Amino acid sequence: MRIARILSGTLMLAWLAGCTGAPDPNSLAYDPLEKSNRVAHENNKQIDKAIFQPVARTYGKIPAPMRKGVTNLRYNWKLPGQTIQSILQLRGTPAAENATRFLINTTFGLGGLLDPAAEMGLPYRETNTDETLHVWGVPEGGYLELPLGGPGTQRDWAGWTIDIVLDPVFLVAPAAATNALLGVGTLDIVNDRYEIDPVLDELLYNSADSYTAQRISYLQNMRARLQGGTDVEQLEDIYVDY
Repeated sequence: MRIARILSGTLMLAWLAGCTGAPDPNSLAYDPLEKSNRVAHENNKQIDKAIFQPVARTYGKIPAPMRKGVTNLRYNWKLPGQTIQSILQLRGTPAAENATRFLINTTFGLGGLLDPAAEMGLPYRETNTDETLHVWGVPEGGYLELPLGGPGTQRDWAGWTIDIVLDPVFLVAPAAATNALLGVGTLDIVNDRYEIDPVLDELLYNSADSYTAQRISYLQNMRARLQGGTDVEQLEDIYVDY
């Protein structure tokens, strides 16, 4: 299984490296994969409306502290991989903070269910392979919406594959633990869908061209985060015009 994942990551990187660029790949109008993206987008909308949206709204009825505990667990066990990514980005302070957060929350936070590190002034600082590739100067490539996967870029999806293949927790932990973490991750993705439900309603179901609205919103959000770590709350206004 892990060999298959490694091959998948290698093929994704090879595809990314072989992509040809448009005259201005940084323009929001650059969309070389639009035709296939729109097909995936329409399918994703139907699946979201029929399954993801109602499941997320049902999950949202669970008390917030319980949902927060699931989120804490997911974030905590992503920290070892994120520490490695911070090192690869030559960012010593975030690497040290992530490593310290993991030790504190794993030891004193019931394996990560609680977040005592945040109360000690160590907030969660998310990063991933996509950000590392950005720091190394790898272009983002074209916007790419995958069936059941949602929005991304070619670099983003290549990075996501590497994050899964080379996650140190999944490489060393027993299968029972990794299966439990997969369950936790799935629940938290449902929670993410619940928390942005009002935004997605406007974006996907109340805009004249939901594909373009989602694509531009995603790219603006992603670029702002990579260039300065802008909070998501400060980026939600970009949806208003669509």
